[in-house]
Formats: sequence, structure tokens, C-alpha cells
Amino acid sequence: MRKDLILPALALAGGAGGFFLRRRHWAGAYQPELGLFASGAPSLWALLGLAALLALAFLLLTRAKEGPEDFLPAFGNPGAGQMAVFAAAWLLLMFAGAAGVVDGIRGLRLWRSAPEMYQMSVPAARMLSGGLCALAGFSILFMGRMAYRGELNDAACRLAPLPALAGVVWLFSAHLQSGIEPELLKYGFQLAAICLLTLAHYYTAGFLFGRACRQRAMFFSLLGGALGLLSLADRPDLFTASALLAYSLSALNFAKALLRSTFGPPLPKRLEGRMPPAEEEHADGA
Repeated sequence: MRKDLILPALALAGGAGGFFLRRRHWAGAYQPELGLFASGAPSLWALLGLAALLALAFLLLTRAKEGPEDFLPAFGNPGAGQMAVFAAAWLLLMFAGAAGVVDGIRGLRLWRSAPEMYQMSVPAARMLSGGLCALAGFSILFMGRMAYRGELNDAACRLAPLPALAGVVWLFSAHLQSGIEPELLKYGFQLAAICLLTLAHYYTAGFLFGRACRQRAMFFSLLGGALGLLSLADRPDLFTASALLAYSLSALNFAKALLRSTFGPPLPKRLEGRMPPAEEEHADGA
């Protein structure tokens, strides 16, 4: 079974199915006059059931006793398709960074005009989150380039933790934005997606620092990617939508590479010869 194809496809299909169910939930269960969702909506139970089935499938199908422990053996792939996805994630994060900074500046202006009505922490956290997301985009691009070229780079390795750091600040900013909202269902899926995607990039970076956790990296990347796509159905602002899509694409891309290196098959011969020997990889990593 080609898990490197089936599981990412399942995550994409699950995200698309969840997107449809979430839109049905908004259309059929939301009560705008109250600002609340009606309890017991069938679309909600279907949505929660889908998320539970995806989590169970990914948990069971990513179990492996053996696999790569270092970054290049785990994610190395000289194919142009993988690099193209990382480049797309970089562009989306650059856009998200700009949108986050603009939102933060707008919020700071509102706070300065009426400090008794607004909190400075909300726009400040959004600005910081936007700036870190832009830096995280460069980190993802450089990590993708290392995987594409099959050689480690000291500067790129130092930047590797940035996506996880940006995710933590993004999670904090999202909580501040929605913390006064009494209806958890309005933003709960987004917070869950941000948390899972942050963990996915944290465990991916761990392969560069001798902290490889293969199953956790695959599980959080697949489930986080699915929930990230699902959360786009909430029609978030430009910053959140761009960041969710970028993190989901990069997480699923990392998961696909790790699934292939863990469960096979090997790279095609036309690409295999472009990867450096294992001895050279370890020497570079040292």
C-alpha cells in the first residue's frame, strides 16, 4: 500500500469533506440573531465523526518500528514537485505576514484613538504573529531547498524552529482575537488546526536536532493539514486564511516525504542518483 500517496490524499479528501460539512453547519445551524449555533445539529455530529475517523486512521496507519532518524534521509527528495509546494507555502506566508502587520497597524490606530475601548495586546500580537509568519516562510523555503538539494545548511538549520515559534505566537494571537467570543464553535476548529500544525512543524524541525519522532510528525502533519483545510470554511480574515493554507500545504508536503522514506517505495533511479551518500549526509550534519 502506497501510504505516501493514500494518506495525504485521505487528508486532502477529509479536509474537503470537512469544509463542505462545516459550510452546511454554518448555513443550517447558525442563528445570527442570537450569535449561537443550534445544539444537536446533524452536520456538527457528522463533522466531529469525520475528524475522529481521520484521527484514528492516521494514528493507526502511521505506526512504524523503523525509519529515518535524520532530516535528509527522512525528507530528502530532488523532485521538483515537492520544492514547488514549499515555494507556494513561502509565498502564502509572505502574504500572511504582510496582512498580519497591516491588521496590527490598523488595530493600534484604533487603540490610540480610543484606548478605553480597545486592548493594545490584540493588534500587537497580530503584528508579531505576522512578522514571524514571514520569517517562517523563509524557514520552510530553506528547509525545502535542503531536502531538494540533499545537503544541509547551517543557517537554514538555525531557522528551522521558526515555523513552530510562529505557530505558538499565532495561536496566542488567535486566542486573543476570539477569547471574548462565547460561542466556541465559531473558532474552535481554527484553534485546533493551528495547534496541530504548530506541533507538526515542531516535530519536523526535531529531525535536525536529534529529536526525531516519526509517528508524531506524520500524525500531526496529516491531521493538522486536514483540519487546516476544514477551517477555511469559517471564512477567516486574509491573514488567518493564508497562514492556514500555507501551514497545511507545507505540513502535508513534509508528511508525504516522511511517509515515503518510512514505508517506501524508494525514489526513482533517475532521482536517486542525485541524493548524496549517507556518509556525506552525516558528515554534513555533524
